[in-house]
Amino acid sequence: MATRDTMYSDDVACSRKQRLSVLDDGVTQLPPESDGSGNVEYKTKLNALSGNRTTHLATQLQWRLAEGNGHAVYVVGVHDNGEVVGISDEELQLTIQTIESMAQQLGNVHISSVERRTLVGHGSRAVAEVHITQRNTRRRTELRVTVLGDHGAGKSTVLGCLTYGEADDGRGKARLNLLRHRHEVESGRTSSITLGAVGFDAEGQVLNYANNRSAEQIYQRSLHVVTFVDTCGYAKHLKTTARAIAGHSPHAICLVLAADAIAVTATTREYLRIAAVLCVPLMIVVTKMDAAIKPQFAAMMHELLGALSAAVPERSKCIVTSATDSDSLAKDMMSIAVVPIFTTSAVRTVGFSELTAVLAKTRSLPSSALTVTGDAEVPNALFEFHIEHVFSVDTVGKVVTGWVKAGSVDIGPSSGRRRLVIGPNASGGFDDIDVTSIHTLRIPSESAQADSSAALAIHSRKPIAVRKGMVIVDANCLERRDRRVSAEFVARVAVLDSDLWAMHSVIVHIRSTYRLARILNMPSDRSAEGEGDQASQRSEYATVRLRFDDGVCDYMYPGMPVVARDGQRLTFVGHITQVV
Repeated sequence: MATRDTMYSDDVACSRKQRLSVLDDGVTQLPPESDGSGNVEYKTKLNALSGNRTTHLATQLQWRLAEGNGHAVYVVGVHDNGEVVGISDEELQLTIQTIESMAQQLGNVHISSVERRTLVGHGSRAVAEVHITQRNTRRRTELRVTVLGDHGAGKSTVLGCLTYGEADDGRGKARLNLLRHRHEVESGRTSSITLGAVGFDAEGQVLNYANNRSAEQIYQRSLHVVTFVDTCGYAKHLKTTARAIAGHSPHAICLVLAADAIAVTATTREYLRIAAVLCVPLMIVVTKMDAAIKPQFAAMMHELLGALSAAVPERSKCIVTSATDSDSLAKDMMSIAVVPIFTTSAVRTVGFSELTAVLAKTRSLPSSALTVTGDAEVPNALFEFHIEHVFSVDTVGKVVTGWVKAGSVDIGPSSGRRRLVIGPNASGGFDDIDVTSIHTLRIPSESAQADSSAALAIHSRKPIAVRKGMVIVDANCLERRDRRVSAEFVARVAVLDSDLWAMHSVIVHIRSTYRLARILNMPSDRSAEGEGDQASQRSEYATVRLRFDDGVCDYMYPGMPVVARDGQRLTFVGHITQVV
């Protein structure tokens, strides 16, 4: 089943192979030009123009750019009816110069590429595709929220109501907009990671699919964007959930519980421990208030507050009943001082105004800059980008999407002071690359900043194999002693499965990759941090030393989150303390 746009399209940019192109050999007729919509404009040729005519054509270009979310394609040498006629080399050069003049009038617009084809049997007549890009300089803030919860809690339904502004019918109608596969629709069980977004304008008004036709329009109109990472509730899909926790760099965790639940499940308690150990801001969303039975709900809430006191005793608990003081509540949540609890009903659309009021004010805390001490020539903030997906796009090349963990990056070739490398490759090394294009939240941009999601078009001087889980970093990062490529590391972890003490190996998730790792050493003291009953209810802590199997190595450093599982059970979660 097809789904509406999420944060990244599966194809990132439209590949010309998916449509009939004037560049394909033997093509003499294209479909007629669409005047009503689309980012493709046919032009037979353009001559040197007067000021008024250039202004008119610049306005037309701006409309095509808006239709293509900052990208337009001018097909030169083709009539409006689609007939391919071609033009001379001189006419083609003049047409491109005229398009450049139109772009200069708009500002922040440039020709990104020109591809041409000489027509066979027509002398030197040629046709061309001119790709035009508009860079976005508007700064937007982004908040990534990973949504966790047991199966049947209503995670996808809540996100469906938030992102589409529609009430549920009590039978899962709202979640259908988020589900990606037919078997998910038939079973009602999420088995893959789904991304949904809600935007907020300068006045704090909610921007979603109820008042926008696409994700691109939401991003264009928003000053603040909240991206939700919907995860799986069933243990069968634990691998996917673990990847969402370790790989998507969430700024906050949203834990979803059903109001009609009999008790707080073991899975929910595990997620509370994960938020505590990783020191991630936490919010609770209680769903299905329309189906709650008062005595049962009161008992469940009492148990939930007890579980929160055990997992995060240093954080206050606040049941949100109004949208007042949402600003201070958002700041306290992100500073890990408060856990807000929202009670909602997707059927009656109750509680969502309070939730969106807090989300509108919630901003991610800035990441600590990566610095190299003792070297004044090195920039203060070193760039680090975690790759989540890899694509190959016609006219662009290799495109990687993911998260800017630290620093910032601009378009342009690497040079002396700023040399970017990608890796680690199969041999543990890194290769030089250049960033040729940047999209943040699907909008063409001049740069990508720390804590933002981005799509980077990259170019390498030699063929390289790029895979999910790699990183793009400043070459200066590799000079730091604590940041290295290795197969062995030490981590301080909270033990989630008591059987860990008898295990010899576990599957370790670091960023977006997972690998089998052998447990080399783990003290058997099994000490819990804290004293009294609260300590006994919390997870036990241990220092564990691991080594990847099969000689695999990865880029690691102290402080990096690590999640481990044994099949369909989480075994531990924590942070790397030393790279050996």
